[in-house]
Amino acid sequence: MTEEETRGAGATRLDTFAEPGSTLSVARVVAYFSAMPRALTATEYRLLVEHSPVMTWRAGLDARCDYFNAKWLAFTGRTLEQELGDGWAEGVHPEDLGRCVGHYLDHFRRREAFEMEYRLRRHDGEYRWIFDRGVPFADESGEFAGFIGSCVDVDDRRRAQADQQRHDQEQLALARDFEKWILAIVGHGIRDPLNSIKLASHVLWQVPDMTGLVKRHTEVVTRGANRIQHIVGDLLDLAREREGCGIAVEPRPIDLHAVCRRMVGELESIARDRTITFDADGDGHGAWDEYRIMQAISNLTSNAVTHGTPGSPVHVRLSGEASRVTVEVRNEGAIPAELLPRLFEPFRSGRHLGTRGDGLGLGLFIARAIAHAHGGAIEVDNQDDATTFRLVLPRNPTNGKQPA
Repeated sequence: MTEEETRGAGATRLDTFAEPGSTLSVARVVAYFSAMPRALTATEYRLLVEHSPVMTWRAGLDARCDYFNAKWLAFTGRTLEQELGDGWAEGVHPEDLGRCVGHYLDHFRRREAFEMEYRLRRHDGEYRWIFDRGVPFADESGEFAGFIGSCVDVDDRRRAQADQQRHDQEQLALARDFEKWILAIVGHGIRDPLNSIKLASHVLWQVPDMTGLVKRHTEVVTRGANRIQHIVGDLLDLAREREGCGIAVEPRPIDLHAVCRRMVGELESIARDRTITFDADGDGHGAWDEYRIMQAISNLTSNAVTHGTPGSPVHVRLSGEASRVTVEVRNEGAIPAELLPRLFEPFRSGRHLGTRGDGLGLGLFIARAIAHAHGGAIEVDNQDDATTFRLVLPRNPTNGKQPA
């Protein structure tokens, strides 16, 4: 390749260093030219650095700066003599100075490249955020000779990020206020008329009905009211968790064998196309909130029925050890790996698994909250094309949240 061809090829490829959004650094340009067939002369290197569109500095073996290019001096509005040695540090914002110098000297001693951002005073007195990257360099004999670095002004990017963050926080605050407003309506504006509906349906059930028509319609109303009551309860539990109050529990001595059998019986009457089995191994006695534990196990089992392989069995198993009891719920069908990290987030399960069933996507979230309220946990085993949730409970929880 002739010298003209080399220069032409270099000119074409250098365009990539100036693409919109890219960060031009002396280190990248020097590395590129170093790989060219003909090495640059000292004069060419000097011209390259001097006319670089980024601010450039160099430090010798003593870590003190002995060179700044014209771009740096134009930015700071100071002379080369003022910047040499440690003079450049006079322009660093006082709040950033210690961190900036410490980071630089630590990497200099270890002779490792570094990157950092700090505020540097511009010629008009305004402090601007800059991105600084420094790399060690060697002399002609290959010996370490100091550091060379390049800086770019990133203040506009930082300000844009800060503005976006403030906007996001404002939107989040508005969303939380809206959520509190909705939950206030759910907690009072819906529960009161819902109780009236349930009371009226109870009265209608007592009315003599020769044809059975009234009772059939009353059953429909009662089931709908109970379903709404369940949703309201879930939303209020969500609100308590998000406010940091946690779910209140009242532990009392119970037998989990009986709780599991009752839960399985109730679900079998609803999910008639599924086989739900239960077996136990070990003592199931302990101190727990019976209603809440029933709710947690029911949520896990309902999740298995809803999201497991259609028509496949669901197996519930209880095992007891000296200090804890474990309830496992297993179903066929594995959970996609990408869903696992956010599996217990509210409103996630139904939407991401493609079927909401009758729920809001709060079942797993509330089940875990109940486990935590008892000092326990929920584990997930997702392998061999099957999913197993384990509710692990200490027999006598010591950190359960008591109702206020």
